Amino acid sequence: MLAGASGIAVRRDNVSYDATLEAPDVERDLCLLRVANFSAPAVVITAAAAPSFGQKIVAAASPEAAGVALQEGSVAGLRAGADGKLDRIEITVQMPSAASGGGVFDDSGRLVGVLAGRADAGDKLLKAVPANSIAAARERGTAAMASYKPSLLAPAAAPAPAAAAPVATDEAGGIAAGKQSPAVGEVWRYELVDKLTHKRRPVVYRVDKVEAERVSFNQGARIESRDGRVEIATPAGGDFDAVSPPRGWVPENVKPGMRWKYSYKQPGTDLPTELSGEATGESTITVPAGSFRVLRIDYKGYVMRPFYGFSGGGSQSSVPYTAVAWYAPELKRVVRFDASYVARWDKVDESLVLLDHRFD
Repeated sequence: MLAGASGIAVRRDNVSYDATLEAPDVERDLCLLRVANFSAPAVVITAAAAPSFGQKIVAAASPEAAGVALQEGSVAGLRAGADGKLDRIEITVQMPSAASGGGVFDDSGRLVGVLAGRADAGDKLLKAVPANSIAAARERGTAAMASYKPSLLAPAAAPAPAAAAPVATDEAGGIAAGKQSPAVGEVWRYELVDKLTHKRRPVVYRVDKVEAERVSFNQGARIESRDGRVEIATPAGGDFDAVSPPRGWVPENVKPGMRWKYSYKQPGTDLPTELSGEATGESTITVPAGSFRVLRIDYKGYVMRPFYGFSGGGSQSSVPYTAVAWYAPELKRVVRFDASYVARWDKVDESLVLLDHRFD
C-alpha cells in the first residue's frame, strides 16, 4: 500500500504525524512504521494462534475522509500458507479495497488481524493477515531489503553514459549472450522522476519466481503472465503500475499504426479508467541503460480521481489523462514511461526510465 508514496503520515483527528518506513513485509502486505512525536497506547494482540470458525469480530478502518468505519462480522475461514501455518483469515464484513491496513478485533478489543483486501475481484470474503505475523514483519522486511540492497544502493542521480552498456545487454540493446530472460535473480532497475518536485527514487523489479505461465517480481508484488496479463498487488513504479491496464501498457503483437481502447478499473483502487491507445511509430531512444530501438505508444483518455486521495466510495471526478510508453521489442520491456494528469486536489507529471538490467 505504501509503494510509490512520496511521503508517509499518520493522522489522528486533524493532526498529521510524519512517519518513516522501518520494515516492509511485501508478501503479507504489512509495513512497520516509525512515527515521530506520536503517543498512544499500544493495542493488545490476541495470544491465540488462530481465531475460531464463526468467532465474532469487529473490523475498523478509515477508507474515506469521513473517519473510522466499524463493521461487525465473523470468521468464515482460515487459510494456511506453504509452511502449513495460518496465512489468511477470511471474514464476513463488507469494506472497500481501500480499507486494507485496518484492524480486526475480537469482542475483548484484542487485535486478531490486519485487513488485506480480497484475493481477487470475484472473492466475496475480505481477508486479514493474522496479528501474530506482525512480530515477524521486521525480520522478514530486513531480509527482503538486504536481498535488494545491491540495486537499491546503486547511484540513481547521475545517469550512466550510453556507452557504458549494462552487463545484461549487448550494444544493440539485446539480451547478453548466455543469459535467458526471464530468470530468477534478473533485475530491471528504473528511476522514477517527479517532474513537479524534481525528486527521484529507485524502482527495482527483481524476478523471484519463474513458472510455466507466470513470472513473479518482488515477492509477488507484480505478476506477469505469458498470455499478457499483469497482476499488481503492490504498485512500485508510480502510474506505470498504479494505472496499468489488466494486460499491461503494450498490447500483444503491437505494430505501428494500431489503435485500441481500454475500459477498466485500476489495480488496488478500482478507480474507473477509459483510455485510447495508438502505436504511433518507431524510433531510437537513449536512456541511462543505453540506446534502444523502440515503438512509441501514446495513451489519451480519462481517469477517475478520488476526493482528497481517498478512493473508498467518496466524491470522485473524471480528469484528462495522458501517458506515453517507449517499448523496446528486443528487451520486451518498456524503457521509458511518462504519465500526467491534473485533478482538483492532486496532479502527476512523472517519468519512469530504465537505468540498467542485469542478472544477479
